[in-house]
Amino acid sequence: MRHYRSVGTIEKESFTPKKLKSEYGFYIACDDRAILNCVNSLLLSSGMIGLSDTEGKMHYLIDGRRGKNYVLGQVKERVLPLREASPSDSLYEDAVIYRAIDTVIRRYGFSETLMGTRILRVLLFRLYKEPKLLKCASKSLYPLAQPEFHITASQVERNLRYAIRRCAKLKENTRVLTVLGLLLDATMNEVVNKYGRG
Repeated sequence: MRHYRSVGTIEKESFTPKKLKSEYGFYIACDDRAILNCVNSLLLSSGMIGLSDTEGKMHYLIDGRRGKNYVLGQVKERVLPLREASPSDSLYEDAVIYRAIDTVIRRYGFSETLMGTRILRVLLFRLYKEPKLLKCASKSLYPLAQPEFHITASQVERNLRYAIRRCAKLKENTRVLTVLGLLLDATMNEVVNKYGRG
């Protein structure tokens, strides 16, 4: 469990950060000098500080006054392990992908009542994570929908084909693999355009 503490207003020479691993630190600075003193004290005590922006992205400031070898060591030992995705990061990423898939499916006019559309949603998510699955769809991609929908790989393909045929915007494009590739590209573009990362 994490505890919160507030240091309060930082006076010019009175700030001394404490090393407490299980806390968040709140430091309130009233002027530029107090901000610089706070940052300098944190850098002197730990060599690195992490700052979060309004989107929740972390930015790390490493004390370069200690030399380039120190900086490289800090990046390797402390920053790179922090970059590994936490469960909450992966859940957020999954939600972003599903939201983009739903937008693309609606844009193309797929009927949401069809099982093929629900299968399409699941398969597009898997393809987004592993695009190489599209190369051998019948052996590697279609079986991924079997446990959730309790149908065979050939039934997966048949349901997809039916959903594609019912889609007015894809009348001329009835090859399942072509449509999957098209929708995957549209999903990737949607994620990049809306959320700024692929």
